[in-house]
Amino acid sequence: MDHRIFTTSEKAWEGMIAAIERATASAYLQMYIVGGDEKGREFLESLSRAAKRGVRVVVILDVVGSFNPLDGAIGALREAGAEVLFCSFFFQRMHRKVLVIDEKEAFVGGVNVGKRYARWRDLQVRVTGHVVEAIIRSFSRAYRDCGGKGEILQKNTKAGPLRRAQLWFVDHGLGKRRHEFRNYYSQRIDKAQSSIVLVTPYLFPPRWLLARIHQAILRGVRVDIIMPEATDHAFVNGVNRSFASSFVHMGASCYFLRGMNHAKAMLVDDREGMIGSQNLDMFSFNMNMEAGVFFHESAMVGELRTIVEKWKREARPYDPKNEGFFFKWYDFPTAFLLRLLGFLPLE
Repeated sequence: MDHRIFTTSEKAWEGMIAAIERATASAYLQMYIVGGDEKGREFLESLSRAAKRGVRVVVILDVVGSFNPLDGAIGALREAGAEVLFCSFFFQRMHRKVLVIDEKEAFVGGVNVGKRYARWRDLQVRVTGHVVEAIIRSFSRAYRDCGGKGEILQKNTKAGPLRRAQLWFVDHGLGKRRHEFRNYYSQRIDKAQSSIVLVTPYLFPPRWLLARIHQAILRGVRVDIIMPEATDHAFVNGVNRSFASSFVHMGASCYFLRGMNHAKAMLVDDREGMIGSQNLDMFSFNMNMEAGVFFHESAMVGELRTIVEKWKREARPYDPKNEGFFFKWYDFPTAFLLRLLGFLPLE
């Protein structure tokens, strides 16, 4: 099993485009947002080139997240022989960021594609090995749910024999799989013995997550939460600070980073890590289609620990008493309503 963790959007794009350029058989993409700008077009053009040289290219985009002027690029992609599907479910977003190349390597994390994300910190991990089989099965389910008919993908819908794994894939979405991330977070937080580190751009947690983190703090677990000082959505900044204040009062430590940090990660007891697409909000846990990888593999855990410790050193601890911040009563309901209606697409 090989891996590489990318810590910015630009580095992840470079890695994914390089993988697309060397693809010889297939390229499967699930992406919440592909921007209607030069970065988005550059990414789609790499897929068009792959399709023209005979690579089977399948692209699944979210109808809200990728609602932008991409018609020309999408048309060119289809003309090149690629299959492009849009995922459209009422109040439910396809929030995954997954790329699979030749059914041998995969990229999973929180990275969208577009000019506005170029300078963002983020996390995307490239993996190989048996975990890719699970990622392909997940893609197959999403492909069918979004109207795909291709037989090639249908062959990958059955799970193989269970193996003792250091790395495994979790997807979360429609039907019986809509609570997968809630189950994993609950289990890991409940079993934590010494430390939990959470990294999120948007802190909008459901009540069960607040309760479980509080219980972990009460039994002596150190909880650190890293988030951006200012997000790309003004209403969310107030919500972030409100929940950060609640967590600090519980006994957690919150850290604010300058600049946008879009990463979504968890580190438990310095022994298990997670990188994925899910925000710490009720929409990711209850409604959206999400994807991530959990891992015990020591090198991956150590690398993630190094990354989050660096971010903590660069951040400032949040102390509500010294902020002079007052949560406006309308911040939470406004953010919730805009989010529900799709006008506040948290990336």
